Amino acid sequence: MKRIFKWNGRLLLRDWKTRLILIGFFLFLGSFSLLYRQQNVVLPEMQLRSEYSDAHNIFRLIPDAHFEGELGEEVERRLGGNSSLIGLNRYILTQREGNTVEGVEDVVSNYLENGKQMALNNLFLLEATEFESHDILTTVYLPTKAEIKQDIAFYDALDENNLAIEWNPYASSEILKEELELFISIVLFIFIALLAGDHFTKDQVNHYSVTQGLPVALKTTWRTRSFILWLMTWVSAFFGFGVSYGLSLFFETTGSLSYPVALYVNQAITYIPLWQYGLLLFGLGMIVSYIFLLIITGLSWMIQNIYLTLFIVAVLVFLPQLWTVINPVTSWQPSFYTEIVSVVTGESAALFNLPGITFWKLPIIAFLIWLILEGVFHLIFKLIPTQRSGLKRRVTQ
Repeated sequence: MKRIFKWNGRLLLRDWKTRLILIGFFLFLGSFSLLYRQQNVVLPEMQLRSEYSDAHNIFRLIPDAHFEGELGEEVERRLGGNSSLIGLNRYILTQREGNTVEGVEDVVSNYLENGKQMALNNLFLLEATEFESHDILTTVYLPTKAEIKQDIAFYDALDENNLAIEWNPYASSEILKEELELFISIVLFIFIALLAGDHFTKDQVNHYSVTQGLPVALKTTWRTRSFILWLMTWVSAFFGFGVSYGLSLFFETTGSLSYPVALYVNQAITYIPLWQYGLLLFGLGMIVSYIFLLIITGLSWMIQNIYLTLFIVAVLVFLPQLWTVINPVTSWQPSFYTEIVSVVTGESAALFNLPGITFWKLPIIAFLIWLILEGVFHLIFKLIPTQRSGLKRRVTQ
């Protein structure tokens, strides 16, 4: 088996297209932090400026008469409190010192305390259904109850880990998160489709011994090629991520790999450190990419046309969009789990109205698909005529 692995590995690496794709892939991932810094990213302090404007405009939309009475006065007080707290937090972000500003802690308080108080104010306003302009509050100003609870959980996670709010979207940790999500969502599938789409087809064109099923069975070659391509993909990716993260450390603040990131589990949002989130995305991406490589290398032998193979792969990747038109039956639909980031963050569960779409189902589904692929390609490779099955070359007299 070691000789088979070595022979196939050399065969793949000797192909100039394989080397070109691997080098291009590495250069893209390695330079991502430099490319990302060219974007015009909105600073958190500018986002709060927009919220500050909304907090003032809400008073213009609600008639003064609605603020009369005990409930009306309390609503006015909470809205006014939010406006003040937004202004304080914006000032804290502009100072770029952390959750507080040295020397004026008693005046501007703590960013996390201010943020949590705003969330509690919003929760009160959301539940104040007897307020005459409650419809205006819910449609124009207030987030949903789930979003409010998510904000509270976020501030609690920062407080528990003694972390400061991140003011810099160009921080190394923030860029790493953006690169991870882009890679797992789009780049990974493009790369493995280009890398694996025509390797078996090329064997047939060049009349390699694998075409005849000698000296190794087609199924063995299929597994070996898929694993080698999978290994090449992730070795190149890890080196690329390492170079990108290292470069970003020279240009911007480091941020924190313990910064809380949202994770959808048990039909609710919880927060985990960024390094755990990254490991989870990498692990799920490895599983999905291996399944795709098995499919692509198998299809490239059957179809013998790289363009048709790439088209079929694109259909598999974009298949979840079909369920926005047709109502899905169950959260166990395999196509949901090609959109890994959406599954992990809970976006898929909300989009398809299936709370059961959660990340822990992905390894189970992948294992079942792997068993099915083994069975299907076992039958297909048995049907393909080779010298092993009695095929003989035609001899002219």
